[in-house]
Amino acid sequence: MEPPTPPKVKAVEVVAAQPTQADSTTIAALSEQMSKPLPQVAYLVKLRLETMPPATSHGWALYVDDFRIPKYWAYKNGIYFKVFDPQFFADHKGKRFRFSQDGSEFIDTGMKLAPPASTAAKAKTGKSTLPLQSKILK
Repeated sequence: MEPPTPPKVKAVEVVAAQPTQADSTTIAALSEQMSKPLPQVAYLVKLRLETMPPATSHGWALYVDDFRIPKYWAYKNGIYFKVFDPQFFADHKGKRFRFSQDGSEFIDTGMKLAPPASTAAKAKTGKSTLPLQSKILK
């Protein structure tokens, strides 16, 4: 049986958004755990796919270089995951997105992680100026 074809990523976009109530709870817990205040911002990292892969019992794990993204979700044009600590972008800037089914063989997407534009400015202006996640994921 031929192995399934990995998703093809056409574009990557990082957008700062208002956190949901659940996100705010997560941000508060992470702030306490890390002993540093995190901004009330949810960064959505959207990977636009050529086509959505079929649902199978052996899904594709998403990585940024060697860091496995623990959870991602589908949206109309692809998949996305959330980042709550802006340090993630500094730690992984320029690293390649990769897919794997077994954690040892990787398929490079050809796309790299870049920080969101004007992250600090958006975070300081307050969440009321940030778009809702539902609008970003339409």
